[in-house]
Formats: sequence, structure tokens, C-alpha cells
Amino acid sequence: MRDTSDETGTLLTRFAKHIAIDRYKCEEHVLPPTKIRYSDYYPITDEHYFRRSVQQTDASQLPALIIHTSSYRSNAVPAMYAKALNVLDAHATAQLDKMDVSTVLETLYAFLFLIPNWLRRIDFYHAAMRRLVQEAAGSKQRFLQICFYLGLQKQNQQTDLETLLATQLGKHLANLNPLDLALVSNAAYKTSTLVTGEVRQAYEDALVDATLNLKLDGDSVPDDSLLVCYVKALRFQRVHDERICQHLQSICLEQTQLTKLQPRGLAHIFAYFAEMQWDEPECMQALVERLLSFNPGELRAKDVSTFLWGCAQLNCNLTAEQLRKLEVFALRKLNNGEYDRFPDQLVDACLSLVILGHHSKQLFDGAEELKAAQRQRQRAQPKVDSRLTVLRSAVAIEHPDWTDVKTKQAFKELARAPAYLLSQREDLTAYANQLSADAEVEGVDLVCPIAGINLPSLRVQTQGEQASIYFIELLTPQQTLKFSRSATSLLRLKRRLLEALGQRVVLLHSGEMASNAQALQQLLEQTATAKKELKQAAQGLNN
Repeated sequence: MRDTSDETGTLLTRFAKHIAIDRYKCEEHVLPPTKIRYSDYYPITDEHYFRRSVQQTDASQLPALIIHTSSYRSNAVPAMYAKALNVLDAHATAQLDKMDVSTVLETLYAFLFLIPNWLRRIDFYHAAMRRLVQEAAGSKQRFLQICFYLGLQKQNQQTDLETLLATQLGKHLANLNPLDLALVSNAAYKTSTLVTGEVRQAYEDALVDATLNLKLDGDSVPDDSLLVCYVKALRFQRVHDERICQHLQSICLEQTQLTKLQPRGLAHIFAYFAEMQWDEPECMQALVERLLSFNPGELRAKDVSTFLWGCAQLNCNLTAEQLRKLEVFALRKLNNGEYDRFPDQLVDACLSLVILGHHSKQLFDGAEELKAAQRQRQRAQPKVDSRLTVLRSAVAIEHPDWTDVKTKQAFKELARAPAYLLSQREDLTAYANQLSADAEVEGVDLVCPIAGINLPSLRVQTQGEQASIYFIELLTPQQTLKFSRSATSLLRLKRRLLEALGQRVVLLHSGEMASNAQALQQLLEQTATAKKELKQAAQGLNN
């Protein structure tokens, strides 16, 4: 009863107002005049009389009756109000076949106005969606309304919206304004519907153009929510365009524009930078400082996990104080129960902190407990659970007293890399053959030595006076950050864990490969010298 249309999310309210105004531009949207009165139904003195009155109401008058119910709400007894909603829902569902498409959409909007966050829980919503998907052809306004309502149901069948977008989006795409495009993109994102087929390229081009043309310097129109809609859609469609990064970077470096963005929007922007390996130092520093300026209560548990993942992926240079602050953020979310339903987000947060060099036993224990409870309720998720395996391996090697996992379980020196990991790594197999031809090399193996980290390495064993074993990590462009040219998060963690075990690790880019065992030794010595100098410089700064 307290859930009114003014208390819903701002984006939902904005889209709802947009379709409410836009629907009257549709020539097909013609409704009969209202013939019923409030006093014919409310207040309810006799439940049975009310039910008979509703059942005698014509289908075309139902939208007006539902709107009248919003006036009754403030004075209603809760139990009676709930019964009134059920009666309206049942009659609307029964009358659906007698409604034309305009009346169906008008009834949906009336229910949205009355119970915005509960719309998808009524029977009429689901019945109306099945009807509208079959009769989607029509004007742009009708197409937008159907997209909006389909996007409200996150658990909806993807095929409904997917079919609608595949058949209708191409017809209306050229006529969509920025708000229209955001509405469609938000619906696709919320229902995990990928836009495919012939319209995909045109849709992605429209997203890129809309993002690049969006400015946050105006005070009248709050375009920050539209920007976040576009960024989410670009991430979901896997559109990688450096022009988007440059545009987002210009926003992040402008303090007045950066402060307009909400935490969840900043998290999506940060994640887009991470997916693009865009580690421009000044931009990263501005984002980190802005996100750390929020109170823990202003951030969702998901935002904290995404923020930490972005920091780990982009190798952000965080101080010990900042890392401790982020740990406290995650611990508060854990203690408040915000990770109870989403333990994988806690695993991600904990693993990201480990990659950044910060271990938290409380977070690790919490992740183990929540994942154990999840396994009792749900089926196994091998792909998702692999991140927990990586976390356990890191803890077993760097803090063996925290876990029952033994170091020999985490480190398997001769574990062969599966064939599917090598199918697109011709550079790695070619380099293995090249090194095998060297007289000083006794053997080369393609291995995955750290449990859970499915990134193949070359294990090179040399012979002679300086017989040694090397692990070679060959970086591809997809595993290299754009500006620093350093490795992405899992490769950096893998190298650190191998070195913690006393192994020799050589990190090479695909175009800078050592051709023989002697060159490998020289590279290893150069790396060791550089690390020693960096450690001495850091110690000097601390002093």
C-alpha cells in the first residue's frame, strides 16, 4: 500500500512517463470515453457486491477503474485493498480476449501506476505479455511500450523480447531518439537479451553514436542515467570501441561531470574500462578517488565487487590504507547479509583483493561458508566455481595456515594444458617448437601449473652447466593493458604465486620472444634486477 509510483526507481519512472506521453502520438491508440464513476465501486462496504460490480464492468472501462483504485488506497483497510487488487487482476485476465491492443496497453499502464514494483506479480501482466508478443507489429510508440513491459520481467523468456527485437527493431531504429534507445537497451540488458541478426551492427552503431553525442554538462536534463544505460548495453553486446573509452575518460577527468554519476553508474564505467584494458593513470586515479569518497551505505555489494575487480584488472596502484578501506566496505556488506544470496560476488571481491596483494581471512572464511551453503541449494556451477578454486590456490600458497587445501594441490608443475585452451594459441605452440629445437633445452611442456588458473604456460627445462626450469608466460594483446603494457590480473597473480613457490618466471610479449635458453636466462636476470631496484625505491619512499 505504501508502494506508489513516486517511490520507484528514477529510471523506471522516467521511462514510464515517457511512454505515457508518447502513446498518445500513436494513431492506433484510441480509447472509448470513461463511463464509470468512483462512487460506483469505492469505498468497499461489501466484498461480494464489489466483486459482482467489477465482473459486470466492460473490458474497455477497466483502465479507468484501476486508476480510481489508487484514490481508494489511502483510506483502505489493508486486507480489503489486497482483495480488491486480486479481484481486478482476475477480471482483467478473464477479459483479455475482449480487449484490443490499445486497451491491453492502457490496462498495463494503469496497473503500473497503481503497483509499480508489483506489476510482474499479477496474472494479467504475464497473460498480456503473451498476447502482445504475438501482436507486436505496429507503430514505434506501440513497439516501445511492449519493449518496456517485457523489460520489467527479468525472469521472462528471452525468446519473447529477442523475437520482438529481431523482427521490429530494424523498422524503428532510425526513428528512435536517445530516450527511446535507452528504453530498448535497458529492456534488453535487464532480460539478458542479446541483439543479434541483421540489425545487430546498426543497433551497436546507434549505441556508439548516442554515447558519443551525450553530454553531462547541461543542468536541465539528467543524462547520466542514459549514459549508464548505453554503457551497460555496450558491455552486454561486447562492443569494444576506443572512442567510447576516450569519451568516458573526458567525463571522468571533469570533476563537475564525474560528481553527477551515481555509484552503480561509475561501477559500470569502471568495468567497461577494465574490459577494454584501458588503464590510463590519471583517469583511473579520478575514478578510484571518487568511488572511495562514498559511504559504504551508498554502494551496493555488487558495486563493491565490480569496483575491486576493475582495480585488480587494471592494476590500480592502491595504498595500504585504501585497500583496508575497501576490505572494510566488503566486510560491512558481508555482515549485513548483502552477499548471502550472491556468494559469487563475495568470492570476486575477495579474489580481487588477493590479486591486489591484500589478504583478508574474514572475507575468505565468509566466502567459503556462503559457497558451501549455496552448494546445498543449487546445482554445481563449474565455470563460476573456478574463481573460488583460484582463490583457494592463492591462499594455499601464500597463507597455507588459513585453509585445508595443500600447496601440492594448488601447484601441479606438470599438469598438462587442455587442448581447448590451446586451440587459439598458435603463438604458444609455435614458440614451444622453436625452443625445443635449441640444443640447450631438454624439454618443453604446455602446462597449467596453478589450479583454477586456466592460462597455459610453457615449462622449459634446460640442460648444461646452468640447468634450470623456467615458466614462460607469453602475453597476447588481449592479456596486455593498453598504457602500462603490463599483464592482466590473472596472469599477474599466476606469476606472483609461481615466484612465491621459488619458480623462475619469464614474462614475454608475443613480439619479443627469446630464441634460446641463454636469452631466457638474460631476461630473468634483467627482471630480477628491475624488481630489486623497484623494491629499494619503495623502501626509500616508506622511510
